[in-house]
Amino acid sequence: MLLASSDPLTKGPSFISEPPNRVEFSNVSGTVVSCVAEGRPRPIITWVKSDGELIHDLPGLRHTRHDGALVFPPFSPEDYRADVHAAVYRCLVSNGIGSIGSRDVHVRAGNNFIFYSWTLKKNFA
Repeated sequence: MLLASSDPLTKGPSFISEPPNRVEFSNVSGTVVSCVAEGRPRPIITWVKSDGELIHDLPGLRHTRHDGALVFPPFSPEDYRADVHAAVYRCLVSNGIGSIGSRDVHVRAGNNFIFYSWTLKKNFA
């Protein structure tokens, strides 16, 4: 919600770069979901899950950077968590004038395994 302000030095938040609706990535690569906004005073960027729950950093699985980006680092297949890697997030941007929310961001991580095959040959005499 944005509030009207008569002060020309203030401005409600607005997106410079809103995150995409879908983000798919490999567990081997990880990904960064950017959310960039402007406003006066400078807005604060936070991330929530689809139910409105504020997300917290989960070491090795998910964290937010100082610039407001949501980071999913590479992870091993056994560390996969559906509540983290197959979830819906929203970027919230707020300052003293108001707040805005991004579209839903559907995140989905997949496993990327590298398979090697060996061919064994035996010589029989």
